[in-house]
Amino acid sequence: MTATTIAGRYTVERVIGHGGMGSVYLCRDEVLGRRVAVKQVGHLPGESTSDVDRALREARSSAALNHPHVVSVYDAVEDGDHNWLVMEYVESRTLAEVLADEGPLSPERAARLGAQAADGLAAAHSRGTVHRDVKPGNILVTADDHVKIMDFGISRTHGDAQLTSTGLLTGTPAYFAPEIARGEEPGLAADVWALGATLYAAVEGHPPYPEQGNALALLTTIATRSAPLPRRAGVLTEAINRMMDRDPVARWSMADAAHVLRRIQDQAAVEVVAPPPAARTTAITPKTPATSVTPATGDDRRRGWLLPVAAVLLLALLVGAGALLLQGGDDTRDRVPAAGRTDTPRKTRTPAAAQAPETSSEPAPSASVPVAPSPPAETEGESEADSPAPTGDVEAFGEEYYGLLPGDTEAAYALLSPSYGSSYAQYDGFWRTIEAVDVRDVTAVDDTTVDVSLTYTTSDGGTDDETRRLYLEPTDDGYVIVDDTVV
Repeated sequence: MTATTIAGRYTVERVIGHGGMGSVYLCRDEVLGRRVAVKQVGHLPGESTSDVDRALREARSSAALNHPHVVSVYDAVEDGDHNWLVMEYVESRTLAEVLADEGPLSPERAARLGAQAADGLAAAHSRGTVHRDVKPGNILVTADDHVKIMDFGISRTHGDAQLTSTGLLTGTPAYFAPEIARGEEPGLAADVWALGATLYAAVEGHPPYPEQGNALALLTTIATRSAPLPRRAGVLTEAINRMMDRDPVARWSMADAAHVLRRIQDQAAVEVVAPPPAARTTAITPKTPATSVTPATGDDRRRGWLLPVAAVLLLALLVGAGALLLQGGDDTRDRVPAAGRTDTPRKTRTPAAAQAPETSSEPAPSASVPVAPSPPAETEGESEADSPAPTGDVEAFGEEYYGLLPGDTEAAYALLSPSYGSSYAQYDGFWRTIEAVDVRDVTAVDDTTVDVSLTYTTSDGGTDDETRRLYLEPTDDGYVIVDDTVV
């Protein structure tokens, strides 16, 4: 390009990238005194629709969104033989550049970025606009991880004429949904697949399907074979799998994806304090089944109880100093994590340790983590039958819990075990995004587990259906929730 201004208004500073339809320049808007990105729009081979129509279509699709996670389009202009789109300039890298610079992302960071992208795309979908080229290269990430979706250059609104009449392949095949690979019409569900594939690439470091030199061979693979399961996705695994459901009808909507990704983001923000290094050498991931403590940790707890107690009894007999040494035993017990967090996996809860005969005193509760009621004294060989027996109807509990929400978060939060791992501020913050909860069905799985089928109505008017499994722990008054998951 030789011109220094575009349309007599936009002074060119430098080239900053290449969009799906042409080069992108950083310019200064001399009228409004701001920096803008101006994209040159050129011809695509075999394209029967004019460049002006294409530019105006992108301008209409993007400018009407006015969303914090979508790059704004300000203007569409002509200058000589060229057409230009004038857009918001975002100081950022693309997600593709982030991955190239930093390698695969943690599932928690990928969820945070994906939730923002899904919000922007859900806003587009609410208008019937399909992006059609969601990929890491079209997701901008600022220095503080704020996301904006760009390049709606091949997007179109349902009902618009086809962009190409000659079968020209538009979009990026590596992120095509199976139905597009089979030659079907792109729909809203195709964007959901593409965002799921983008999240897959974000955590794995590569697209779901391996690169192939022949685009048609790649399309055949996508159309006929399931993608390998992600191995590094962690808390994102279920979301990626649901977004990449091969059946577009069964696939989540973009609003569903945004809702779940925000929830994963909120849960991942909860920092769970790990036990001492000797008891565990790997970090705890919040709100996953893996957070239950392994049998080896249970053995450590037994040693933490039995050795001090044995020392107390032996030394009391030898030197009559049992009282002082017993106090020392209590100090050791105070370092044992709170009851309810360190039991063996849910539904098969075993006693923390064999208690000493009558001489052992209970440790003082921690100042920061409430301690659940202590189990009665037990001897070696006793089993989980000595734990509090279920004292109520789990189905009634599920109804009662969700009946409190979203209006009475304080009462609902009181039904969570201290081991649940969510602060009230985070809990209340999430439920402020929900307008209503409709309980469709409640089914007991066993005497401490219940499935609750729900419909959420979000603050933006959307709805989300799910079945949530609550894992309960009996108390003297009924139950508390120790964990939950989507089933």
